[in-house]
Amino acid sequence: MTPDEEGRRARRHATWYAAIGITGLAALAFAYWFSYEPAPGIRVEWQAGVTLEEQTALEKRYMLSNRRAPHPEQPRSLAYDLLDTRRSNIRALVQDPGVVDTNDIEDEWARVRIGTAYGDRWMWIAHRTPLLRYAEIRWALIVTLATTAAFGLRGLLRRGDARTRE
Repeated sequence: MTPDEEGRRARRHATWYAAIGITGLAALAFAYWFSYEPAPGIRVEWQAGVTLEEQTALEKRYMLSNRRAPHPEQPRSLAYDLLDTRRSNIRALVQDPGVVDTNDIEDEWARVRIGTAYGDRWMWIAHRTPLLRYAEIRWALIVTLATTAAFGLRGLLRRGDARTRE
């Protein structure tokens, strides 16, 4: 392979890396921009036998965030922001044996009641996407795409510098 062919090949690879990284980041930004909305606030009453550790695990499983406001007469009833509003997630929460009652959720329809107050947190489509719902995976994807874009752009800039020196 001649040096000229090798340079074209390296430039083509750098272009692909830059395009993949930038397109991936743009797609995530687009999804975030158009699906960002306040999370509904709901109340969950936990069974008496559910320990704090089990409760914390269930909160993570069902994407219940921002635990607050225990009910005065029912200390096991807590308010949350529901980040994953998929019907399958809501149905699983309602049917979980550790849950006594879910206020603000229509049990038979597995959806948040219309007119429910918003919580303090915001959600976007990634909270309802199986792997992207985990912040660690989202950030790993963002860092990978940014690194790929930077690697590609660096290669393109190096190729451009080499051409101007010739």
